[in-house]
Formats: sequence, structure tokens, C-alpha cells
Amino acid sequence: MKNLIIAKRYAKALFNLALEEAKVEQYGEELAGLVQLFEANPELAGIIQSPLHPEAARKAIFASIISSANLTPIMTSLVNLLIEKNRVANLVEINEYYLGLVDEHGNVARAKVSAAVELDEKVIQDIAATLQKLTGKKIVVDFQQDTGLIGGLVARIGDLVLDGSVRTQLFNIRETLKRGELA
Repeated sequence: MKNLIIAKRYAKALFNLALEEAKVEQYGEELAGLVQLFEANPELAGIIQSPLHPEAARKAIFASIISSANLTPIMTSLVNLLIEKNRVANLVEINEYYLGLVDEHGNVARAKVSAAVELDEKVIQDIAATLQKLTGKKIVVDFQQDTGLIGGLVARIGDLVLDGSVRTQLFNIRETLKRGELA
């Protein structure tokens, strides 16, 4: 829980700076790039995150890496601050929360849609259009095939779950029969 609070603070501060400087997308790309860099090089991430190494050495290693990355001064300052505060390990959470702030600012919602069969792009676009009408937000669909659904589909947007799966419909019929409501 504490890590989430820390991540939110840094992400909000970065997002507010990005808004002021009209660099929301650029900072987001740089932040995502840093996360990818550390995920691709766990030894590097371990060294930069470890308080066992002197802060100056960790900053020097980071500076040598980012010299070719062309990071903005704000992003360089952010990582140096994370090194100073021993919070580089929160970079993934900071990135996730930042992306959430970008979506919120752009009135975008991310929907996770599951169906028993693979859906073509036209059907996914139709689902997105329907969800957009329902939520009033631009919808970005993340589709996953789930053979356990039998048929139908399930859409999740944040806390909202729209379950039109055959499995759920069968379960509801069974419960209705148990209660003796279906004649």
C-alpha cells in the first residue's frame, strides 16, 4: 500500500509537469522506455536500486546509460531523485499510475474483453463503439481469447463487468431452477 502511495505522488508530480510543458506523451514514452530498460536488464536495475552501492556511483551509472537515450532533463531529474530516495523499485508502479492519469485526462477507458473464440478486428471495433456509448469514454480494447467461456463474451472496464458469457447464463438458469422460479 505504501509503495502505491509513493508511486501516485511521483506520477502525479510528473504528470502535472508534463501538462504544464505540453509533454504528456513524451514523458510517458520516456518513462515506459526506462521501465523496459530495467526489465530487460535486471542486473542493471538491481545495481541502481540497491542502497548497498553508493548513491554517487548509482547516479554515475545511470548518467552513463542515459547519455545515449536523449532523456529530457525532467526525466533525468526524476530518476536521480528516485535514486536519492531509494525508490527506483517503484518505477513500474509510477509508470502504471502515470498511464492511468493520461487516460483519465484524455477521457479514455481500457476494456479487457474475453471471448471463447478469436474475434476479428471489425467485431472488436463494434464492441468498443458499444462500450463507448455506455461509458461516454473513448475505449481501448485489450482482447484475450478464453476457451473456458464456452460462448459469449465478458468485458471489464475498471470495476464495471459486463458478463454475457454462456457459462454465466447457464449458471443463472440453474440458480433460477433451484429457487423454483422458472415454470
